[in-house]
Amino acid sequence: MKNTNFGKMVSAARKAQGLTQLELQDLCGVSASVIYKIESGRDDFSLRNLVAVLDALRIQLQAKSPLGVEVQLNG
Repeated sequence: MKNTNFGKMVSAARKAQGLTQLELQDLCGVSASVIYKIESGRDDFSLRNLVAVLDALRIQLQAKSPLGVEVQLNG
């Protein structure tokens, strides 16, 4: 499954902060290859790595399940 819209949002946030993938790697401790996977919409990365990237970029992610359960990841 690909999620290119989410990846584009992460990429845009990184670029808006003037960061390269290598600089973001240094900030969050996640390899640049994983950052590339997230930004290109691939799904073969861990939730832990995703949270580290979101945290470094100060992105807050909110989701709501079909059953109405809300989940929030704070970055």
